[in-house]
Amino acid sequence: METIITDINSKYYKEAISIRTEVFFKDLQNSLELINDQNESKGYHFVVLKDKKVIGTGRLNLNSNFAIISQMAVHPKNQKQGIGSLVSNEMLTFLKTKNIKQIDLCARLTALKFYSQKGFKKFGKEFPSKNHQF
Repeated sequence: METIITDINSKYYKEAISIRTEVFFKDLQNSLELINDQNESKGYHFVVLKDKKVIGTGRLNLNSNFAIISQMAVHPKNQKQGIGSLVSNEMLTFLKTKNIKQIDLCARLTALKFYSQKGFKKFGKEFPSKNHQF
């Protein structure tokens, strides 16, 4: 497996969008609108490749001295195999090379335990995803 940073014109980016749609927004009418928010085109898009196919992804945005990690998703067939940790670890390693004072993280409620084990603390409002009912 290999982790790379890709851009929005890459075939890997398109595969990452498919995974994000499946994991987060599959049954939502406005899935592309939710994906293509104000941070999408400016983000660093990390992908994990296995046999040249994307199996995990995450988005990282930098704003002066803080960063936002969001849209972390692992293909359902590859979950519980350490792929999410691989993506988040790569992002955190990348951030060590920057002058970052704060990292904000957007995550599903079902992923809170995963991120709390990495030292993140819960705050902020909740956003819709396919596994969340309003």
